[in-house]
Amino acid sequence: MMNRRHFLSAFGTAALASSAIPAWSQYLIPEGQVRLVFNENPYGPSPKAIAEVQKILSLSAYYPDSPYDYPIRDDLFDAIAADNELSHDNLFVSSGSNEGLQAALMAYGRTGSVMTPALTYDAHLGYAEALGVTVLRVPLRSDLQVDLDAMEAMIDESVAVVYLANPNNPTGLPIDAERLRAFCRSLGPKALVIVDEAYNELTDDPESDTMVDLVREGENVLVTRTFSKIFGMAGMRVGYGMARPDIISNTFKHIMAWPNGVGLTAAYHSYIDQDFINFSRDKVREGRAMVQKTLADVGLTPVPSQTNFVFVDAGRDAMTIRRAMAEEGVLINAGYEGYPDYLRISMGKLEDLKTFDRVFKRVMART
Repeated sequence: MMNRRHFLSAFGTAALASSAIPAWSQYLIPEGQVRLVFNENPYGPSPKAIAEVQKILSLSAYYPDSPYDYPIRDDLFDAIAADNELSHDNLFVSSGSNEGLQAALMAYGRTGSVMTPALTYDAHLGYAEALGVTVLRVPLRSDLQVDLDAMEAMIDESVAVVYLANPNNPTGLPIDAERLRAFCRSLGPKALVIVDEAYNELTDDPESDTMVDLVREGENVLVTRTFSKIFGMAGMRVGYGMARPDIISNTFKHIMAWPNGVGLTAAYHSYIDQDFINFSRDKVREGRAMVQKTLADVGLTPVPSQTNFVFVDAGRDAMTIRRAMAEEGVLINAGYEGYPDYLRISMGKLEDLKTFDRVFKRVMART
């Protein structure tokens, strides 16, 4: 599956000559470029978070008294713990949720294999494989849902970890909550179940969809979250995990980065800014409806998404479409192994999605 590291190189230099993000700074997006590729929230971070960060930026010159001595981290833990009826012992913070996922695979994946859907978010899986961890990939069902029945049938003593993204990426489909709870309880005695909830806040019913209740019950489950999506903090790299204290302790031993004081400050003030969260959710849903209409206008039926991206069968080679879109300054994603005709379109600002509408219809007409 195509991820951020491989996205730009996949085109070749000629194909992206007019639209590539400069290698020395992903923050300098060329004027006129529409970036609908990495599932970011371009409306973030929260204005309140930015204001608080500006107050402490000058302190970035100094290390804290110890690598983990950040009072703001305790404030963030207090807020997360209160919302989820947990304690600080049930939490870790990481450099994006991806570092937490990598750490968990290093902590548990070396005692056996990692089982995962064949089509899912995979940056941490590739990292683990490069370090010798065996990854077993189970095909999705024909309706693009994660095949929990097949995974349950395949589990044996050789499997140490099961990884699930809920909702899944790139499909945008949530897993049925009650079926997933039963799955986690069934497999927990045999393997650690990691549930990556990067897009939980964007689902129709976040409280019902989350598996945090299993953490409270002491099940063998690790739930990860990120500030990169609805909170609009992809560049600040803050994520967190929720699990039993023993899982937290074992995973945290493999966390390599020191806490990011600026990121933690922004994370805390974003987390408690409910107005911004509601604003972002509304903008994502409005944008998603626009993209779905664009796709319907050209005769395509997207997968019903509960995230800030849409997955769709374009009915033709998706890489050809992606290159043609990039030549006109609109970046979208494709190149999914086993799904050569599928595109993934992230939500951008509404004006960007109007540009997507015009360019996509023009590209589809000529390809």
